Amino acid sequence: MNNRTKKSVANSLEVENKLLPYMPYLLQDLWALGSSINQILDIVVTLPLSSDTAYVLDLGCGKGAVSVQIASEFGYSVVGIDAMPEFLQEAQIKAAEYHVSELCTFYEQDILTYVKDKHDFNIVILASLGGIFGSNKDTIKTLRTQVKPGGYVVIDDGYLKKRESLNRKGYGHYRNYEKTVEDLTSFSDCLISEISTTEVSKKINDEYLHVIESRIIELSDQHPELEKDLNNYLELQREECDILNKELEGMIWVLKKSKK
Repeated sequence: MNNRTKKSVANSLEVENKLLPYMPYLLQDLWALGSSINQILDIVVTLPLSSDTAYVLDLGCGKGAVSVQIASEFGYSVVGIDAMPEFLQEAQIKAAEYHVSELCTFYEQDILTYVKDKHDFNIVILASLGGIFGSNKDTIKTLRTQVKPGGYVVIDDGYLKKRESLNRKGYGHYRNYEKTVEDLTSFSDCLISEISTTEVSKKINDEYLHVIESRIIELSDQHPELEKDLNNYLELQREECDILNKELEGMIWVLKKSKK
């Protein structure tokens, strides 16, 4: 993993580079890694696609929770992209457990590199990766290059409840609801569905904190030299969850790419 990819992965996981090698241990109890899986499945089932031809891209697929369950539920072929080899190993194990290995293909690559090439998927999914591609307008500009005309873009993220913007690392792309929708539809794509994930996100965040707290205690015992860094990370995650709960409304948006 080169330095650029390390930075990209560290930003998506909200962790300093020093702790990046330990993230598979800290997150070993979690499969979804923050994605609102049931809500994504509820959306995908409504899209007029056939299992014979549907081709899905899961960017930043992590351990394959979204990819594997889409393949299992609908019989769609799914490509998952992630830069963490340990996560992809878990994804492959899960695909085998769900008997969908033949439908799931996982590639170890920085998603920022992968999307430089245009692709022809029916659906592209970006779940819980925030502003990795920049502003909301930059994000939709990038994602729509990954699907064919008439294809679908699924974004699991959110918008600010009251503020116009939030001056905090990792939150620079967030805007209020009206501005977010304006940016997401700025290329004449049709916004066809919205699902609130606020309550689900609170439960996910609570589970996340509970799990990593216990693993941080274990890891600190194994690596006393990391105790301060690990505790700082835990405190930062508590702050992040508090901000998410107070400042953001969780939302999944589904856009249909214009055929122009």
